[in-house]
Formats: sequence, structure tokens, C-alpha cells
Amino acid sequence: MSKYFTLTIFIVFTTALFCTAHKRKFKLTRPMKRTEVCLHADSVSADSILHFAQSLIGTRYRSGSSSPLLGFDCSGFVSYVFKKFNFNVPRSSYDFANVGKRIRLEDAQPGDIILFTGTKRHARKIGHVGIVYCNSSDEFKFIHSTSGKEHGVTITAMDKNYKRRFVEVVRLLI
Repeated sequence: MSKYFTLTIFIVFTTALFCTAHKRKFKLTRPMKRTEVCLHADSVSADSILHFAQSLIGTRYRSGSSSPLLGFDCSGFVSYVFKKFNFNVPRSSYDFANVGKRIRLEDAQPGDIILFTGTKRHARKIGHVGIVYCNSSDEFKFIHSTSGKEHGVTITAMDKNYKRRFVEVVRLLI
């Protein structure tokens, strides 16, 4: 336990140092329609975001929570990760459709945000969100907090269930 606690403290400390050492420039990706801001890729890298997100793997699922101590729901996890890098992101999975730049699934890159419908079969409302982990010719994976069998933060391969529920990908890193 103390080994993981020390690693977590180290990651949080180095992230805090990085954030205070680098001043960020903000740029709107779509005036008026997309209300949130994006950061230039030279300010924050996808690797930094994914490294921090990976440090939270195993954190339990908890509905309505965005705390690593209590657990995360899907949007709580994504907002927690991006807020650590000073992104102004929503707390609700539904509201992630209004941030960043829309990207085709084929063009998704690590660090992009992927949106899905909820688990109800015929619903088309966004109800789940994750962070693209990898997108290569043979695999697509994302990191998220799930109430499913993993019951917490995990990396999941895009399967037919998630393909059926896929809505869009949005990019905050520009």
C-alpha cells in the first residue's frame, strides 16, 4: 500500500510542479457553439494526461463522484483528469458534447475524449465518457470509470457493444 501511495504522491507533486512551471495559452476551438477552451498541445501532452489517468487505474466506481478517495463515475473521472491540467471541462458526460473539436473515430488520438450513449438499448443521449488510450490499425482502447464488471477505472478495448453505443470523439488538445 505505501508503495502505491508514494507513487501517487510523486505523480501529483510532479504534475503540480509542471502546471506551475508552464503558463498556458488558451484558444477557443469553435466560437459560440463550443463554449469551452482548448489547450495547445505544446502546453500539455497526451502522454501526460494518459500517464496521470493510468495512475488512477483500480480506483473504484462510485456514482456521482469525482474524488479519487471515494471513487469516480465516468464523467467524474474524465473531468478530474483534465482539471488536473487546468482544462475547463464539464462534470456531466452529456455536456462533453459541447467542448473541443469534433473528430472522426478513425482520426481519434490518445488523449481525445470519446462519448457513448448510456446503457439503455434505444437511448441516443450521451451517458458515458472516456479518454482515448490508443487507436491503431488493430486496436482501439479507452480509459474510463465503469460500473460494469471491472467496477472502476480501467482500460477497455472497443468491442461491438461500445461500437453500437458510440456517439462521437472530441479533441481538447490542439
